[in-house]
Amino acid sequence: MKQLRNLVVRKNVEYFDKFVFWSCIIDILFLPYFNLVAIPYSMPLIIYWFFTRNKYFKNDKEFKLFIILFGIMCMSTLVGFLLAPQYAYNSMTYLIIFTSLILYYFMFVNFVNKYSFNLKKLLIGFIVVVVIFAGFYYIDKNLYQFFKTIWNFKSSIFVENAYEGLVGYRFSFIWQDPNNIGYMMNAIVLYLWCNEKINSFTKVFTFFALIFVLVASMSNGGFLALGISIVIYFLVSILQVFGKKKFNIKIRINLMNMFLFIGSFLLIIYIIPKIPEFLQTSTALESFERIENNSGESRFIIWSNIINNLDFIDYIVLFFVGSGGIALIDGIKINPHNGHFYWILSYGFISYLIFMYLVFRKRKITPLKKYIWIIPVFIGFTVNVMIGESKLTAIILLLVACSSSELYLKNSEKNR
Repeated sequence: MKQLRNLVVRKNVEYFDKFVFWSCIIDILFLPYFNLVAIPYSMPLIIYWFFTRNKYFKNDKEFKLFIILFGIMCMSTLVGFLLAPQYAYNSMTYLIIFTSLILYYFMFVNFVNKYSFNLKKLLIGFIVVVVIFAGFYYIDKNLYQFFKTIWNFKSSIFVENAYEGLVGYRFSFIWQDPNNIGYMMNAIVLYLWCNEKINSFTKVFTFFALIFVLVASMSNGGFLALGISIVIYFLVSILQVFGKKKFNIKIRINLMNMFLFIGSFLLIIYIIPKIPEFLQTSTALESFERIENNSGESRFIIWSNIINNLDFIDYIVLFFVGSGGIALIDGIKINPHNGHFYWILSYGFISYLIFMYLVFRKRKITPLKKYIWIIPVFIGFTVNVMIGESKLTAIILLLVACSSSELYLKNSEKNR
């Protein structure tokens, strides 16, 4: 009887874990933001899940670091209440959002280490949805804004105030910042190429989809991330080939591979002649003009001003705590255009080290090639803040969990 009871309990745990996991995945990839605050609908669910599962993490090193991080973030938020009470609501909101996003990470880690699943089809589906929205953008910006408003109501208010006649209006998918979808598409495409088994047709499609979206988003950082990522991808691939003592290249000739090869060839033949025409569209011309006129010098000026405006006492205080989700210099709110500066000013240097350790470090179990997808994310974090886009951050943490799971890595290797 006791064994039966234990079996029922384990099955209930498994069903609830899977329900929470798939609810969160569908939400962060495809569903709209919550109307009142730009957060995923699944955020309350993840908080509830954590309170029912936290005992499983109490001896985990990363969880202990999270407890320290959370304590520092709480203290920083209290400091922010004292220094800038007018931003108290924003500070509390950021504390809840960032804390919940890290809880997503622990939920993802728990799931990928216990259950087998494959992320490939979902990521390809995400790319297809993004391309469809980008297609609406190219056809008619008003049409795109109409569909985007259905998914993200708050964006319509911002667009009406910022863009008269939609001049200069950039594609941002259903998210807040156009740069963010550029970085995310870079990371997902690179992840698919390096971590999942995909055919040549899918590689060709994802590459052209990436270019299609980058032009629409007019993201300088996105193009920078693309250039750096491609160079590193080929360098790592070459090193891996020459690092092997034996070359054992097998080419399987079957009907499916022939079909994929012919399909990829025809796709390239069809698209290449269309490229000059595409480059003359108003969206492409506006995108390239923006890249040409943006030297990036303004960001270096902003970062230099941040460093120069901090005195010795500020550095000492910022080593321990920040101002709670709001980047303040001399009591004035600023936009540092840099995730490193933002986190240090918001939550202090110690919490910054913990955050970087949790998100950006390559785990020992992860092969180098299976973690280079993090490069576009790091670039985005450096030249923009980026992590304020909660859905994007949740997707990044999902990819981190999959890239760091022995079970998931073994299963992905079996499927290659």
